[in-house]
Amino acid sequence: MAYTTFAEPTNKVAATAGKDYLIYVNTGATEANPTWTLVGGQRSGDLSRKADEIDASDKTSGGWKSTIPGLRSWSLDLESVYLAGDEGAGFLEAAFLAGKQVHIKFEYPDKSYVTGWATLTECSLSTPHDDVATLKGTLSGAGALSDVKKGESHEED
Repeated sequence: MAYTTFAEPTNKVAATAGKDYLIYVNTGATEANPTWTLVGGQRSGDLSRKADEIDASDKTSGGWKSTIPGLRSWSLDLESVYLAGDEGAGFLEAAFLAGKQVHIKFEYPDKSYVTGWATLTECSLSTPHDDVATLKGTLSGAGALSDVKKGESHEED
């Protein structure tokens, strides 16, 4: 017996699964007309956004520290199973070796996304004797991330 309709809970959990966040790299020739290529084998992609802390305390603050945000930065820590011939991972490795910045897209589960330019500041290949080979890297932002944009179809998935 096949079912096509299922009841939905009224108090639906708003949590999202980490597996549904994806990292793409622009393998096209321009930023204006990107070719988004998935970095294959992703296990994690941790987006970090920070601001420097500027001390704005003074003698009248009652002994409490006061801070204001300074320069902001972002980075993406990435770990992927190393898939031989994966175009996205190969592009990242080539960019690292050539010392080039990459145009990246960080996609949310609802297909909305942010984009930005980054420098691959770490690119490591781990090859344990008892596990799969993994590619690990850190993409350090070069300027701001874009505002969140609505999802669109990918030219290459």
